[in-house]
Amino acid sequence: MKLDIFSTTCFEHRKGSFGIYDEEEDGKEKNPAIIVPIEDERRIASVKNENRRDVFYVPLDKSISLWKDVRGKESLCDVLLIVIYPEQKYGFYLVELKDKGRSWLNSGIAQLSSTISIMERSYFLSCLIKKVAYLANKKHPKSNHSHMQKMEEFRRETGFRLIIGTEVKIEE
Repeated sequence: MKLDIFSTTCFEHRKGSFGIYDEEEDGKEKNPAIIVPIEDERRIASVKNENRRDVFYVPLDKSISLWKDVRGKESLCDVLLIVIYPEQKYGFYLVELKDKGRSWLNSGIAQLSSTISIMERSYFLSCLIKKVAYLANKKHPKSNHSHMQKMEEFRRETGFRLIIGTEVKIEE
C-alpha cells in the first residue's frame, strides 16, 4: 500500500522551535501527536529550529491509516517533519515518540523502519538532502554508546541516520 502524506489535514507550518507531545490513555495512544510550546513539560521531544527553516509538521500515526492485507494496519512512526532548504531541496525527519521504561528501543526502531519502507514504496527518497530518524523517549532522553551498533545498522539498512534522544535538531 502507498502512503499519501498529503491526505492528512493536520499539516502545520512552523519556522521556530516547538515541542511534540503524544497523549496516552491506559497505555495506548488515542490521537495523533500534537505540537506544544517548547516550554511545555508534557513534551516528549523538542524540535530545535535555530535557523528558522520552513518546517511542515505532518502527524502520521493515528492520522493516516494504511491497511495491510488481512493482517491489520501498517505501523507508522508518530511524526514526519518536512524541512525546506535553499534551492528547493528537502529533508525528511521522522520522529517516533516513546514514554516507556522497557522494550521501547526495539519497538521504536521497528516503527521507524516500517515507515521508511512504506515511504520508499511511495516516494523517491534518494533526492532528499537530509534523511534523519529520531527515536525520542522522555524516560531515556539521551542515547548512550551501547546504541551505536544499532544506529549504524539502521543507517545501512534504511539510508536514514538514527538519533536516539529527545532533542530534534533541524540541521543546516
